[in-house]
Amino acid sequence: MSQEFYHDQVFKNIDYTQQPFSKGEYDNCTFVNCTFEAVYLSTTTFLECTFDTCNMTNAKVKSTSFNEVDFINCKLLGVDFSLCNDFLFSATFQDCILELASFAELTIKQTTFRSSTMHRVDFTRTNLENSVFDDCDLTEAIFEHTNLEKADLSSAYNYTIDPTQNQLKKAKFSRKEIHGLLTNYDIKISS
Repeated sequence: MSQEFYHDQVFKNIDYTQQPFSKGEYDNCTFVNCTFEAVYLSTTTFLECTFDTCNMTNAKVKSTSFNEVDFINCKLLGVDFSLCNDFLFSATFQDCILELASFAELTIKQTTFRSSTMHRVDFTRTNLENSVFDDCDLTEAIFEHTNLEKADLSSAYNYTIDPTQNQLKKAKFSRKEIHGLLTNYDIKISS
């Protein structure tokens, strides 16, 4: 069965929980206000695509390719990006809800997360070198054996990162949120 190829198309207001999603390759396509909740996107390739105001809660992304993809104002609860095809994986996330998502063991250097809610996101053994967390809420995000070298978390907040369990060389943090690096030491910091 051959897969479809879509180029330079805009898909608007489609609820893929009510109609089938066509697997294939999407090149320079835009999805606006679409619902992919628990939809199987497995083995689909998205190249230079934009997802704008889409609900992708619990979307199934095993072996899915995301290459130069922008997620804007999307709901990505529970998406397990760790199952994606990690070859050339590159994405940006702007104003997204990424709660309970996982990027475990991916190499996603230079990824930008901007103004996003990232509660309980799993970054275990993820390579986030040179990545940016701009104005992101990282409440209960998991950083274990994570490479954050040269990452910019200077405007991120509510994170807990153990410097003895992660690579932090030349990473940027704000003075106001520095307590997130000291939580495991059970010390009190006065203002």
